[in-house]
Amino acid sequence: MKYGELLQFDPIESVFQLRDANKTSAAEQLVKTYVISDEMADRLMHLVFPQLQFDHPADNKGLLVVGNYGTGKSHLMSVISSIAADASLLQRLSHPVVRESATQIAGRFKVIRTEIGATTMSLRDILVSELKEHLDTFGVEYVFPEADTISSHKRSFEDMMEKFAQVYPEQGLLLVVSIYRGDGYFSREYIGHIT
Repeated sequence: MKYGELLQFDPIESVFQLRDANKTSAAEQLVKTYVISDEMADRLMHLVFPQLQFDHPADNKGLLVVGNYGTGKSHLMSVISSIAADASLLQRLSHPVVRESATQIAGRFKVIRTEIGATTMSLRDILVSELKEHLDTFGVEYVFPEADTISSHKRSFEDMMEKFAQVYPEQGLLLVVSIYRGDGYFSREYIGHIT
């Protein structure tokens, strides 16, 4: 018997782009190939999913993942956001306990994924631009006020979510942002729902 007959591995892609998960086939592959250690299972079940659920009101927070290039941040964020967008991907999760825990967010969100690299554009302008573009594709009409006409963005986001809830009363809006420093050595991933 040969080793190849005993063991079978899917090839590992060295770099994942967060936006790859916008394609259903890529999202399915990303979920299927994500290896969940016991430590990661614990974090997903007791930190990530409880923060993203919105059925039981709590003081939910966004999540920030910081790490070096190639440490799996984009793969993790792709898996979480793919399940949040499409409940049918639950069956592709390799860890049965995580699969059960993930039901609280599965298919409950419209997801916006964006990547930010070297730019001089303000973070506010980048995020507002991405939100506006995706809200349009979701059929949600909302115009953000100009930055110099408001003292706080909180009311704008509340107004935006009011419009969103009129179109999608049973779903949340999940924003996933990948920020690259530009030199390839350090990046951050942010995931959070807007309520």
